[in-house]
Amino acid sequence: MKKCFLLFALMMVAAFVPATAQEHQCSGKGNACDSGAAMECCQKKVLVGQQAEAWARENADRLVDNYMAKAGNKLDPDELRKELAEIGYDGTDVPSYRAAERVLVDRAYERMLASAVAAGKTSIILLTGTGGSGKSFSTRTMDFSGEGMLYDSAFNSYKKLSSVIDQAKAAGMTHVKVIAIYNDLITCFKNSIARGKRAKRFLGLKYLIGAFRNNINKISLLHMNYPDVELVTIDNTGNNGGRPVTVEEAEQWQYDVPADLITRMLVHFLHEIDEGELVGQQILSVAGDDYLQIEGMNDTGEALVREIDRRVQAVKQEMKH
Repeated sequence: MKKCFLLFALMMVAAFVPATAQEHQCSGKGNACDSGAAMECCQKKVLVGQQAEAWARENADRLVDNYMAKAGNKLDPDELRKELAEIGYDGTDVPSYRAAERVLVDRAYERMLASAVAAGKTSIILLTGTGGSGKSFSTRTMDFSGEGMLYDSAFNSYKKLSSVIDQAKAAGMTHVKVIAIYNDLITCFKNSIARGKRAKRFLGLKYLIGAFRNNINKISLLHMNYPDVELVTIDNTGNNGGRPVTVEEAEQWQYDVPADLITRMLVHFLHEIDEGELVGQQILSVAGDDYLQIEGMNDTGEALVREIDRRVQAVKQEMKH
């Protein structure tokens, strides 16, 4: 009888533990996630979209502190995004964490700029190139350790890049260098798949096509509107190792995406599936949520997308079981 009463009492105590305490444990605030029990709780807390964004705002300074402690002078959004692991990010669903990532990147950029300028290091390098273009490989022999800051991101449009340049100048950076890397879309797509197999981070079809197209006129506008910015242009077409070219040559880089190019991407995607190179969640990640809405396809492309849809639905059915 006493044992039953004791068990009942323990259950009642657990039931009346304030909700705020459990929410604090799972929120990732402070050092709550450092203990084993809290970590288990936090790992179960999965947030995406607007909820992930709100959580990122609430925890931004702590997460940026964690990142800056190990990042040196380099801001890499792909690496910073890993700080969202507490709320479920594991590399496989980048779109669901884009907004949260942006919150952290904006905060980190502001703080890293201020830190560099305060230390008297007023130079910044911006690496730009479509995802999978080979930015890291093309700049593998360059030493950036002496720079105030290195910002490695796609910057897929002139608007994004110009905004980052303006912010750097306003913060006190006196020397801005942009290193632009080009690769053709098919190679970018193949590279992104290869990287995804290694790191679980894939680029969706529609996203990659749109990002590639957004680079149209970026080099010309940058050259025209920022004569004081040092511009280095590298052509890595077909993963040729990265060949320096003139700005005038870079202004001729092709960012159009005709229907036959989309067809080639879709054919390659299906080939990867048929050969067993992509399976399960990998297929869903490469397809993305909006593969049926790719613009500019011809009849062949639309037929291929329908076949991809059939494969995607099959994967989803398998994952339900």
